[in-house]
Amino acid sequence: MEQNGWDVVWEEGSTSEWIVEYVVEHASERSRHLSLLLAEDADGVREALIEEIRSEYPDAGHLEITVVRLEQVEDLGDIEHIGDAVP
Repeated sequence: MEQNGWDVVWEEGSTSEWIVEYVVEHASERSRHLSLLLAEDADGVREALIEEIRSEYPDAGHLEITVVRLEQVEDLGDIEHIGDAVP
């Protein structure tokens, strides 16, 4: 197992699901996003997130991105759900 700068431990070469909650500020608008990304490690999560943001905002010049939550999901039952919608 390898320890990374995000204090998450995983086995090398294993693909995991990650919950990423982030806020995008563009012009005077602010949007909150929640995504389930597949990646092997922190660098993979970062790359997948950048790819997702580029596809959502293809013509945007400057974006301010704030990651609010980043969690590796071991089991979908581990996801804490708050609200009326049921996944």
